[in-house]
Order: sequence, then structure tokens, then C-alpha cells
Amino acid sequence: MADRGIAGMTHREIARTAGVSLASTTYHFASKFDILAAASQEMLDEDTLLLPRDDAAGPSGKGGAGCPRSWLVEFLIKVGREQRVRSACWTEIMLDAPRHPESLALARRWFAAAAKVWSEWAFSSGGDDNELAARSYGDITVGLLLFVLVLRPTEDDLRAVFDGGEDPLDRWGHGEKAPAAKPARLTGKSAVTREAILTATLDELVSKGQTAIGLKAMASKAGLSPSGAFYHFPTTASLIEAAQHRLFENAKDRYRIVASLERGEESLERLIDRTTVIFFREATEYALESLAIYRVWLEASRQPSLQSAIWADIADQHSAWRRLLTPISSSLRPLDPLLSQALFTGKLIRLVASGSRTEDLAHVRREFAHDLTMISSGRFWV
Repeated sequence: MADRGIAGMTHREIARTAGVSLASTTYHFASKFDILAAASQEMLDEDTLLLPRDDAAGPSGKGGAGCPRSWLVEFLIKVGREQRVRSACWTEIMLDAPRHPESLALARRWFAAAAKVWSEWAFSSGGDDNELAARSYGDITVGLLLFVLVLRPTEDDLRAVFDGGEDPLDRWGHGEKAPAAKPARLTGKSAVTREAILTATLDELVSKGQTAIGLKAMASKAGLSPSGAFYHFPTTASLIEAAQHRLFENAKDRYRIVASLERGEESLERLIDRTTVIFFREATEYALESLAIYRVWLEASRQPSLQSAIWADIADQHSAWRRLLTPISSSLRPLDPLLSQALFTGKLIRLVASGSRTEDLAHVRREFAHDLTMISSGRFWV
């Protein structure tokens, strides 16, 4: 699962990796989903990967081995090293959960159990609102987990940003933040062909995942010959990159629509309201499209050829958050835009993986109000 993603799992590959016969895998698990369900059940029922140890609690604040901030940094270092495979598997399961009722139920149970642990830890750490603090801890952790998997910062890189005050755009960058290359200007049939292939790929990304994508398969899905796909996209990676860029640009267009409805100076209340409105839309109407973006991000952790394009998107979001926070914050740190971005990302994964339930959505504005207020005033727990 960590090497190929859920869509790339097959009985044959699992048998080869396990060193057993193909017949053994089909005897115990009739379908691929049976294997996934069993692995998910074991992992999510028992996994404490994202949860603090019982002895990890300590006074909240900016230092100390037991404070939430210190635990988070140490956890992210482990994600980049010995916990990388397990972290990738956990993320794969969560990003896939909304597409299967069984996985959705597992994700709900995991997050419900995790909420209790985070709440108890928030109480032990001396937070002023245990529920809000618990969700903040969890959402930030999930968001940063994905970023670390994708960008692969070293321990020195992580400490430079979290402890040394360096800008993650400078420290974690993958070369120049060049946007995805635009295709040559196309007209007529050529433009229609390219768009048909891209549309088929977008459908596949949302419904099955990026590892199910191949040039011949997407040409066939679009009702075209394989040569049409190879003409416009020389490699599968270039096709996935173009599809990811389209998903990202579509999301930005939705953000701009909301922003265009507002007039006047930026304020904290405006930012909270706008962020909440955008989040609601992404978590409901565009839930699967949102998770498809993150699945491609995760695929970039396995395909180095995708990393520069994904970095460009992450850097673009980071810069946008910095522009939004600068007018309302008197003490903005280089880290704060990344935390805001991780908060949105982690919260979106948590809610969509749990089915975007009304009872969860009802807390979203209050959560953003609490965390964005803390970030903009220099009082956030990280």
C-alpha cells in the first residue's frame, strides 16, 4: 500500500511481497477489497500512530519535552524516518475511506477514539477549551503529516522551521516554484482530444485514484486511440501532473468566487467567515475532488518526477495564506501560513474521511475562529 497506493494493490503483488503463492492470497481474501478491509481494520483499530503517549502530556507552551509542540516536532521527524511506511498507509486509508462504506465506518471509529485521547491530552496540557484544543492538535498533525510525506524534509529541515524560525518556503523547497507547464496553444480537434483525455483522467483520479491511470487506459476511456494520449502527454507522470494542476486550479477558482463576493478591508472575522464558507463547499459538494488532490500529493512521495509540481501548488497555497494573514497579524511568523494551510488540510481530511457529517460541520466555524485567532495573535500552541 505504501509503495503503490490502494489502486495499485493486486493479489499478485501482495503474494510476491509476502513471499507466498498467489493461491494463498486468493484463498484467504477473495477480493482486493477484502485485503484492504482486513489491513485497515487491524491498522485503524490498533494504531496509535498520530496519538501522543500517556506519558507525553506536559504544560502547554513553547518548550518542554512533554508539551504538544515538542511532541509534534518529534512525531514529524519519525514520519520522515522509521514511521514513513505506516504513515503513508494510514493516509492512504483515510483518503480512500469515503469511497467504501466499510472504510468510512472504520475511519469514523478511529477519529472518535482519537478525539478522546486528544481531549484527555489537552486537559493534561492545561488548555482552556479541551474540545477545541483536541481538534486543533489532530487537524494540524494530519495536515503536517501529509506535507512531510510529500516534501520529505530532513530532521534538520524540520527543526530549522519549527525551532529556528526559518521560512518553510526557503528551507523545504524543491527547486524553483515553477508552475506547471502550460500546453502549446491548441485549436480544433487537437484541443478537443487533449481535453477529452484530461477529463477522463480527472474522472479516474476522483473515482479510483492516480495509480489506476495509464496513457492507454485513459485514451480508451476517452474513446480515443493510444497515439492521441502519447501525443499530448509523453509520460503517465505528465498526465497526472496536468490533471492535478487542473484540480488545483478548479479549487482556486472556487476560492476566488467566494472572495469576489466580499468588499472592504481584510479583517480576522472576514477571514474566518470566508475560510468557513470555502471549507464547507470543499467538504461537501467537492469532497471527492478535494481528496483526489491530496491523493496525487501522496503519489508524489513515491514519484519524484511529480514533486516539483506538487511543491509549486503547496508553495502557492502557503503564499496565499501569508497574504491573508499579514494585514491582520502584528507578529506573523514564517511558520504561521504553513500552520493555517495544514489546519485546513487536516480538518478537510478528518471530516471527509468521516463522511462530512452535519454534527462535525457544525463545529467548523468555531474551530477556525479559535485557531486563526490564536495564530494571528501569536498565541498558537505550535
